[in-house]
Amino acid sequence: MNKNVLIINQSAELYGADKALLELLENYPKEYNPIVVLHEDGPLKEILLQKNIQVIDSSVLKVKRGILKPSFFFNLPFEIFKSIRKIRKELKGKQIHLIHSNATSVFIGAFYSFFFKIPHIWHVHEIIENPKILANLYPKIVSFFSNKIVFNSKASFQNFYKRKNSIKNKSIVIYNGQERNYDYTSEKDLIHIRKSYYNASKEDLVFGLVGRINKWKGQLLLLEAFANLVHDYKNAKLVFIGSAPPNQEFYLDNLISKISELELNDFVRIIPFQKEIWPFYDALDVCVVPSTEPEPFGLVATEAMLSKKTHYSS
Repeated sequence: MNKNVLIINQSAELYGADKALLELLENYPKEYNPIVVLHEDGPLKEILLQKNIQVIDSSVLKVKRGILKPSFFFNLPFEIFKSIRKIRKELKGKQIHLIHSNATSVFIGAFYSFFFKIPHIWHVHEIIENPKILANLYPKIVSFFSNKIVFNSKASFQNFYKRKNSIKNKSIVIYNGQERNYDYTSEKDLIHIRKSYYNASKEDLVFGLVGRINKWKGQLLLLEAFANLVHDYKNAKLVFIGSAPPNQEFYLDNLISKISELELNDFVRIIPFQKEIWPFYDALDVCVVPSTEPEPFGLVATEAMLSKKTHYSS
């Protein structure tokens, strides 16, 4: 009889931790049956359903920057009760043998495991430096609620270890696996993407940043650097591929305004999130990772390598 694993994921998109989860599910042990909890609709949910993986729609108690207000803590017990009740209703009596929280930002897995005495794995994909109070508190919380902590890199492990040495006893570093099950894009399609999406010819040099448009991925930093470059190299183009998180569209608005302010509309393109990203990687010449905060394990870098791109990080 298969053992059921309740997986709590922070989003239904297809960015870093989401892609890592998909890669894991592609290679899941046959004796385990994954059941995924999501709090929103999105491309990840569609893929999971296509794979006949049960998806439960429920709050995951996601903690975001700026959410730690008195009202959050006041409503927390009600949110915990509501979410656990919804999950148990959807499980329809299925026994859960293991819980896997696939991000430090989701907490319902920790509470569910605590109340029902179920082993809990917390998968850390983040490096938390600010605010300092959370950076110091998170290792203690994750350690208390976990039977095992999986870190996606030595960097993410060291970030916790320097604040709580005792986590070493229950921690392991497992790098994200990644495969490219997609043929390299044909020359005809490359020309089409560069012309239609990048506003670039075959001779132009196209720089690209692939990733969510947010505070720390470095879109504005790269844009300012590109503004200095393009004065000397008129054949240079810059492409941002990705969308802003829900309810944070102001990051996209700020980027659009900055492009106009720097008079770069003829040289810069913004392309929304693409479910099938590989052809867009293939059509770039250089991938840039200008993150302004530490990257725990930048999948963009490995995706660029799988697309045979030149890659620069800052």
